[in-house]
Amino acid sequence: MEAKKREILGEIEGKGFGKTIWSPIGRAMHDYNMIEEGDRIAVGLSGGKDSLTTLNAIYRVKQITQLNFEIIPIHIHPDTDRESYEHIKEYCEKLGLTLQIEHTNLSDMLFGENKVKNPCFLCGRIRRGILYRMMREQNINKLALGHHKDDIIETFLMNVFYQGSMKMMLPSYISEEYGVRVIRPLSYVEEKDIIRYVKKQNLPVVKSDCPYETSENSKRLRVKNLIKDLTMENKDVRSVIFNSIKPMLEK
Repeated sequence: MEAKKREILGEIEGKGFGKTIWSPIGRAMHDYNMIEEGDRIAVGLSGGKDSLTTLNAIYRVKQITQLNFEIIPIHIHPDTDRESYEHIKEYCEKLGLTLQIEHTNLSDMLFGENKVKNPCFLCGRIRRGILYRMMREQNINKLALGHHKDDIIETFLMNVFYQGSMKMMLPSYISEEYGVRVIRPLSYVEEKDIIRYVKKQNLPVVKSDCPYETSENSKRLRVKNLIKDLTMENKDVRSVIFNSIKPMLEK
């Protein structure tokens, strides 16, 4: 059993990801004291690259530290083909974890006859509400989400440009409505490094079929492209922006 665990841990760690993945994750976890003894941590597992990397990070912490805590991966599944989650279910089993699956009718609610004006906001709110409800039922005290450094930067700029607000996507905070702590272990990790890690590790990423994810009218895509253009002038622009707002993240 121990040999098998070491084998799986070795697969997760890979080679060449110390500086780009594991070091920034370790700093974020330390800076915000994300994992503590006795925690029961739900991992919102969509099957995308970010959530799978988050699961890997938390599993790695459990294997290499003396902390005693539980990992509960949860998948909120729309009413689409079941095969889309079979691979991540098998991957969780490989790690010795049981994937909890909650079936929903999200597709009908968001894209049916009565389409909503802001489906992304509503979808996120519904998914989060389901996660919080499942956590409350099982006495789970923390929720790990896969938002990364680029997400934090883009959200900040979107709020500034379109809302006139400086609201932040915090690496760690307590949901006052539900009384649980939300943690984002990838807060210091850049998206390009997650993409490289997932490809190298051949993780079972589920391709999203959301029609809004790659919309050319997306405000997030506009901001993402703006940052991409600025990177042509200064390759460190993401870190420059992030470091300028980091003091505001420590609330």
